[in-house]
Amino acid sequence: MNINKKRMPKLSREKWLELAIEALAEKCKSKFSLDSLIAAMPVTKGSFYSHFKNRSDFLLALVDFWDRHDTQSVVQALEHLPEDLSPQDRLWELTQAIHDLQLCRYELLLRVISFEYPETRDAVARVDLRRIEVVRDLFAEMGYEGMECEMRTRVYVTAISQELSILSALPEEQRMQFCMERHLFFTQPRAEVQEITGD
Repeated sequence: MNINKKRMPKLSREKWLELAIEALAEKCKSKFSLDSLIAAMPVTKGSFYSHFKNRSDFLLALVDFWDRHDTQSVVQALEHLPEDLSPQDRLWELTQAIHDLQLCRYELLLRVISFEYPETRDAVARVDLRRIEVVRDLFAEMGYEGMECEMRTRVYVTAISQELSILSALPEEQRMQFCMERHLFFTQPRAEVQEITGD
């Protein structure tokens, strides 16, 4: 196996991160030794140090990879949707893109990493903030304000981040129906609630 690894062409930093996040996500293994990670990948230990200074540098690069591929790419795609598309339709496009591209597959891994490695927490928090801002803007365009806008935003972001684990086992037709009902739940105004007071 070592011979085969030595024969492989040198991987770019980006490809290294792609293989690493897949290897770690396979078992959601956030606590790892460098040796165990190398053993699960077609790379040598030397290639690690050609791209990263140490474990912290690697983990921060991993968070950045996750952000660029699972958040920034979708945000950029939203910005290129037709200008006359309603915020409700843009939210639907966002929901479908997250599912179709399986952009939730690394969520649990990154949450565990941010819990176990404090140096990554600020970076993960910035990703969360970016997601919240994008979704909040959509709900604000729909006319929601204040606490209701914030509630819809944060519940949506939390729910959609678990999209893959919750819906992956459903048949496609049932999944689509679930997504449509959830979309209506988030985007339709709440019915007026009449306050009932006792005599």
